[in-house]
Order: sequence, then structure tokens, then C-alpha cells
Amino acid sequence: MKKILLISLLLFSKIAFSQVFDSFSDGDFSKNPAWNGDINYFQVNAKMRLQAKGQQLASQTIALSTPSQFSLNASWEFLVQLNFDPTATNFVRIYLTSDQENLKGSLNGYFVQIGEAGTTDGLHLYKQTKTATTRLITGPQKTRAANNLFLAKIKVTRDEAGKWNLYSDVTGGNSFSLEGNVFDNTFTTSAYAGVFCKYATASRSNQYIFDDFKIDDLVPDRTPPTLIGVTSVDSVHLDVAFSEPLDATSASDLSNYSLSNGYGSPINVSTTAAATVYRLAYAKKFLSGAYTLVVNNVKDKKGNIIATDSKAVFKYIKPYTAQYGDVVINEIFANPSGSPGLPQKEFVEIWNSTDEYILTQGWKLADQTSSFTFGIDTISPNELVVLCAKADESLFKPFGKTVPLSPWPSLNNDKDILTLSDHTGRVIDKVAYFDSWYKDDVKKKGGFSLELIDPKNICRGIQNWSASTDAAGGTPGKQNSVYRSQISTAVPKLLSATIIDSVTIEVEFSKPVDSLSAAQPDHYVMNNGIGNPSSASVKLQGFEVVTLKFAAPFARGVEHTLTVGNVTDCAGNPVSPAANSAKLFIAKKIGVHDMLISEVLFNPKAGSVDFVEIYNNTDHVLDMKDLQLANADSAGAPANINVLSTKSMLIESKSYWVISTNTLSIQSNYFCENPDHFIQLKTLPVYNNDKGTVILLSGSLMIDRFDYTDKMKMPLLQNADGVSLERVSFLKGANDVGNFKSAAASVGFATPTYKNSQEPNGDVDFVEIAAKTFSPDGDGFEDVMNLDYQVAENANLATVNVFSDKGVLIRRLLKNQTIGTKGRLTWDGLNENGQKAGGDLCYPI
Repeated sequence: MKKILLISLLLFSKIAFSQVFDSFSDGDFSKNPAWNGDINYFQVNAKMRLQAKGQQLASQTIALSTPSQFSLNASWEFLVQLNFDPTATNFVRIYLTSDQENLKGSLNGYFVQIGEAGTTDGLHLYKQTKTATTRLITGPQKTRAANNLFLAKIKVTRDEAGKWNLYSDVTGGNSFSLEGNVFDNTFTTSAYAGVFCKYATASRSNQYIFDDFKIDDLVPDRTPPTLIGVTSVDSVHLDVAFSEPLDATSASDLSNYSLSNGYGSPINVSTTAAATVYRLAYAKKFLSGAYTLVVNNVKDKKGNIIATDSKAVFKYIKPYTAQYGDVVINEIFANPSGSPGLPQKEFVEIWNSTDEYILTQGWKLADQTSSFTFGIDTISPNELVVLCAKADESLFKPFGKTVPLSPWPSLNNDKDILTLSDHTGRVIDKVAYFDSWYKDDVKKKGGFSLELIDPKNICRGIQNWSASTDAAGGTPGKQNSVYRSQISTAVPKLLSATIIDSVTIEVEFSKPVDSLSAAQPDHYVMNNGIGNPSSASVKLQGFEVVTLKFAAPFARGVEHTLTVGNVTDCAGNPVSPAANSAKLFIAKKIGVHDMLISEVLFNPKAGSVDFVEIYNNTDHVLDMKDLQLANADSAGAPANINVLSTKSMLIESKSYWVISTNTLSIQSNYFCENPDHFIQLKTLPVYNNDKGTVILLSGSLMIDRFDYTDKMKMPLLQNADGVSLERVSFLKGANDVGNFKSAAASVGFATPTYKNSQEPNGDVDFVEIAAKTFSPDGDGFEDVMNLDYQVAENANLATVNVFSDKGVLIRRLLKNQTIGTKGRLTWDGLNENGQKAGGDLCYPI
């Protein structure tokens, strides 16, 4: 039975290697555990006990020691048998602790000594300091059954506080009696334990016998170490903390550590000033992010092995100094009253718009009256953080990461200034908001947040903020409902530059531009020595239009070029160099009779509309923007004045332009030589069918006036509806007798946008056929016959017939129809029945 027990103890000693269990049953004291020292003077006897075999000398000291670190919270047990009467010169010491392997020299430690004068020896505990010894416990004298035999089982304990207890059983069993106790903490560490035999009588050299050594915890430690945590020291070192000091061999084994994200095992493990902390070194620098360290197989000093795959998660933050705009104030809930879906409490949301981890310890959020300082915290890449009053933290936590602030910088509903600054006081973001930024009169009354459109947008203020469109009234902890990335490769272009007045130009871009860059007067320059405008203001609606004001009026009748530079869109793209300029022209002021009334249709066909045609009677360009159209009141003064254009609209010299309320109707009823020469107004002054007045104005100056009546039309007209009155001569006044006549039937009874049919053509009358022959066979060559004419007088009637050579009527081209002063008639070779005419033909007459 004893052998079985000893085998199990030996197996256990391999698990808990720092404990000492030795009954010498293996017949070997050189291993399990190893005893060193005077190994030639000891043996394991036939009873499997350690026995001295010293030299037969008059005086000798022999000793053995084995490694043992037990000192506090420790228990020592052993059997001692001396086959002689111990004395002051023939005694034994059992060293419980020693800082030296050699027990015969100078050392620091504790031992139990047996041997003194007389036959009733006691058991005593001693302390040794270098070579000096001090008795700590004096055990009572022991009566022995035989004078030449000392046998005792001895037990010594020492707790964590340093209290020593000395026990013995002189029968060699385990019924221990207390010999004494004492407090002493002079030495609290140990490296070795062992036996020390001194004799002065040669016959004593082999009479020292020992057995059943057991050195263990007073309170046995069977608890394995645990992984407490990991801290990053720098970009390549980690400090790993355990619950207790580790066995040095297992702690330094690189393969016992594995770091996630592809880092694996360290290249070195070293101890630190803290006994439970070990430093791991890696060859590759850490990137910012979360990591997991897995530890296996490390042991504490009692041999207890850590749990399999023990893990610790930590975050490494690469040192990064936040720049302005890295963390932005992203959402402001200043007026929460009446919110449809959010807690009716104020909040501010900030957003780390970078890919970096940013430490916010010592940062401040402030308004104009108070500020809050952040504690130790980190904002992860692209993380949104809701800031609110401490009392409201529980309301906003469901929305994501929430940082409670006390004091809370209460937000003004209409306007306030919020500043986010780092621990040095450097501003990271600043927003001076106004309730006009909502751009919504309903939402600005409460219940909706202001949201940032794009943190990377170089446009600021109202241009980059808007009321939330989320049904809840805001978006704490998630992407803003109005978020729209401005990063675009499409560059802005200058679409137009329109002259508003003599010193004002309105510039329009192809997309919204940065209001700050667009409002810089030196970003615009006009040639011809004009230079920069005195001011530039951006229209808030759309941010696509800029109004430029110049100090001096532009020269009229001269073409100018406006060039734009350094204006960008909200992504920072500059205006395209290929589309950054515009031509500008301010026409000369319109004088009397510079623009003339050329044609008037006051009794249109059923379903059609009136029109007035005007004519540029000068040799230079005029501007429609300078003109107004009117009729006359009962006293004959201009009334119902209509502005023809709010923008500059240039009219070339000697060109005709038509004013109506329905351009398509005019074009569908009449041939229009210049279909782009139309001005369509919502309304025209009323021009009655029987009589009326057409007045052309330029401000207060009357440019031309025509007083018409229906009596001016050709009396022979069977139906005057749809027949215009045309001006005969631009050299005569509009109201000169006979200067307006009915448009010719040959041109469709009106000539909108081109030369009047009744304009004079000089004194030469002629009628001629363009070619003597024609062949209407559809081959594209001489398929029609053209008859050109010109007459000096206007308001002529004409009849034109085609006869055969035998005088037979073939086709009537005109019959008593009005014709213009110049024109062309065409015959296609068909007779009155729509068939091709045959035989010899005569010319039309």
C-alpha cells in the first residue's frame, strides 16, 4: 500500500513541480526531487529511507539540499531517526528555508535542530543570519524509550503573517503535539531546503536516517492563474497581466501566446517591475483597431495551468492628432418640443468622419455660456456619438453611443454658437447656427433637428445644414437623413451672365457653388478696363446665381467679357476653364422711332390671338428689356403697360420681332421666316377689333404710337378676321394716312417676323417668268414654273390665269386677290381638276 501511495505522490509532483514530496521509495535521491551536496555521503537504505554514510572520522559535517521556494503559507513535514543519543557535538539540522544551496556555509534561513546535552533532547526552531544563529522556539524536553534512539515525526507551519508553529510526534506517527510558536518575518523567501548532519564521533557517521519529506502550501494552492488583461505600451509592445506570478519557463515560451489580426506569437517575452505583468514584443507595428490575445499552457509557480484558450480583448489606438473638421458637430436638436418620434430633450451629435481612432480626453463642448470637459474616451472611426444632459442619458442610450454631459450647455432655439475643442484648446469644429437654416417655417417651430449635409463639404452655414427629413424628427446615432456627399468630379460651369441694369450683372452656374468663394469680388473680372465688381452676393435659394454690382455704369454699344476664377463647388472643384467666361452687351438707349410698330393683328382668326410686330429701325443692336408695350386709356395716355423682358434680350438691326400670348398659335396660322423672333407674354394690352391704340414705350419715353381702326383694312376683303395691318413705310409716321394697309392674301394675310408685304419697292414694275420652259415630271428639275413680280404701289388686286395655246383656261392662280408689292407665284402644271395639263400652253396673265 505504501508503494502505491508513493507512486501517486510522485505523479502528482510532476504536476505541481515546486512542491517537495519524497519518501525515497524509488531508491534514488538524485531525482524526483534532486538532492545535491555531499551526495557521496548519503544513500537510500534497504528500508527505502535516506541514510547518512559519512566517513569514519573524528569530526565531519555532511549536508544535502533540494530546491524549495516555500517560505510563507508553507508546511514542512519529515521523519527523523537518530540511532544514537544526540548531543551538542553530534546533532542534526533540518533546514526549512535557505537562500543558499550549500547549507554548511553562510546563509539566511530557518532550521529545526535536534541535539543537546542530556538524554531528554527537545526540538527547537532556529533562525540563521549569515553564520549567526538565533533560537526562536524552544521545545520541551522529550523522554525517549531508549537512550540511544531518537525518533520523531516533525511538522512545521508558517502562515502568510509569519507565525511559526512547531509540532512533533515522538512515535513517528501523525498525532502531532505543539512544541511552540513564534512570529518572525526576517526572511520571507527561500531557494532551498535540506538536511545538515554534524558528528564528532566516528561511529555516528551512518546513524542519521530521514524519510517522508513533504513541503507544501499551508493552504494548498490548486487555483490556476487567470489572464487579467492586455495593455498596449506602444506600437510593438503589449503588457499582459495575470492573476499571479508565473513559472518563468512557461511564461517565456513564445508559442504560448497568439495575437489576432495575423500577428501570431511575439518575438520576445520579458518580465516587468510588476511580478504579475509580462511584456510581449512584436516585429510588426500594430494598426489601430481591436485585438484578441489568446494564452495557453502558462503555469503559476505551483504548477497550476491556465485555462485553455484564455482570451483578453484590447484596443490599440495609433497616436493621432485630430485636425479641424475630423470630428464634426453633425446634428443639433435645439428645439425638441413636439418631436414626432424622439425624446423631447436636447442633444448634439458629433461624428468622427475619419478612419482614425481619436482620443477625446480633455476635449470640451461649449456654447456661449458654459462648457463640458470629456473624460477618458475614444471615438472609433466613422462613429456617431450622442451628447446629452446627464439626466437624459437613459433616453438616448437606445440610439447608440451616448456621452452624458454635466453641466449641459443649454441650446438656444433661434441661434447659438457651439464649439468643440481638443485638450489643448485648439478648435476641432465650430457651428454658429440660426433657425433660418431649417429652410422650413413649420419645422423651425420645434420637434425637428438641424442636420449637417456633408462634413467634407467646403460650403458652410445654411448651405450645408437643413432640417431633418426623418419621420421621427431627427437621426441620433445614425446617418443624417439629409446626408449627401458633395464629392463630385463634375466641375461647375458658367452658364450665363445677364445684365440687370447699367451696373448689375446676374451670373448663373451649372450647379451650386461655395457661397464663400462665390461672394469674393476679386473672383470676377470684366475687360475693357472695368475690372472687379464692388460686391458679389449669392442667392441663397439654390446657390447657383450670383449678383455682381459694379461701381460705374458699363459703356453701351460695346461688347464686354466677364471671366470667373477661383469659384468652386462644394466639393472644391473650380469652375471649368473651358466654361468660365461670358460675353456681355448693353445696347444703346432706345430713342424715339428707334423701335417701330411694324404690324398689328387685332382681330385674329377664331381660336387664335392678337400679335404686335416691332422693327429695329436703327443700324445697331437694341435691347428688348428696355421696352414696354401698352394701349391707351380714355384720355389717350399709355395704360396697361407690359414689360417685354425682365432680362436682357438683344434685337439685331433691321430685324422683326413678334409679341403675343401664344407663339405656337401664330406659327400654326402664318408662315414665319424667323421662328425664334417671338416674345411670349402672359397677357397683352387689350386691342379691340374696331379701333385701338398700340403704344411702344421705353420707360416714360414714347418710342412709337399707332392708332388703328378696322376701316384701314382693304374694303374688298370678304372676311377681315386674321388679316393684319402692315406698315408700309418706316420713313413715315405710324399715324400718317395710308401708312398701314392690310397684309396681302398672297402671303397669307400676315407676315410675322419678316418683311411686310406692303413695303414699297421703288418705281420699277415688272412681271417675269424665271424660265421659259418647265417639266412637271417629278424628277427634281424644273418641276414648277415661278412667276416673279414687283409693283411700285401697294394694296393691289391681281388675277392670274393659265391658258392653253388655243385659249382654253387651264388654271386660275389668283382671282382679284390682294398682293404685296413684291412676290412670287408658282404653278405646278396641274389643271383645275388637279390633273396634269397637256398640249401647248400660254403664259399666265
